[in-house]
Amino acid sequence: MIMNSKFLLVLLLTEILNCEVQYFNANPYDYLELALRWPNSYCLTHEDGCMDIVPQYFTISYFRPRKMGGPDLQYCRTPITLSNSIIETNKYDLLRFWPDLTTDNFIESKLLWRDQWKKFGSCCYMMPDDYIVYALNNRNRYDLKRILTSAGKCIVANGNSYPTYRILQTFKKTLGLNVSIVCESDRSGNVYLAEVHQCVDISGTMPINCDNNAKGCDDDPIFPYMGFQPDKDPK
Repeated sequence: MIMNSKFLLVLLLTEILNCEVQYFNANPYDYLELALRWPNSYCLTHEDGCMDIVPQYFTISYFRPRKMGGPDLQYCRTPITLSNSIIETNKYDLLRFWPDLTTDNFIESKLLWRDQWKKFGSCCYMMPDDYIVYALNNRNRYDLKRILTSAGKCIVANGNSYPTYRILQTFKKTLGLNVSIVCESDRSGNVYLAEVHQCVDISGTMPINCDNNAKGCDDDPIFPYMGFQPDKDPK
């Protein structure tokens, strides 16, 4: 009876792996995109509220697979879930670098990370622990705020607006690679620098060029500052 149970378990795991391999082969992606958001802009453009003290450095918005010229890959079928043990193992880094900006509560924040795995991680060629670690590692590769403020013509989070081309050129000059940026507007029509997107190869380890696009940046975006809050990147 015990041998039969072991055989059935092995058979089940084999079938699951076969299904995963077949699915991924049928749905390849070309690269991975890491979206890093400026928390102040998020708080100014979203009406769901923010935590009392938001980070004054770029944090992860999402990490997703992309197809060149193809549809976005989301909510792929997989029996694999983001376990509580993986979240607990990476708790400190997740709260610092991939926070739910609407809450300080760790238990409530778990929903964000699980949703990110279901939406994007399920379509990646990696297990949940690798998905989390690669996202965090790529986020910590560069200090985006320092890159902007250290440029020849400083781009500082002081509430001023800056030319879109200068923001893109600053990243290109420092990183040697193109990024993309996203701007968002508040209810009054003010346009803010909301996200910087970096691209990496399908392994999740090698930075590559993004499209050098500026989505929603019809006006020069504002790089906002919000009061006296900790501004040092904790990496």
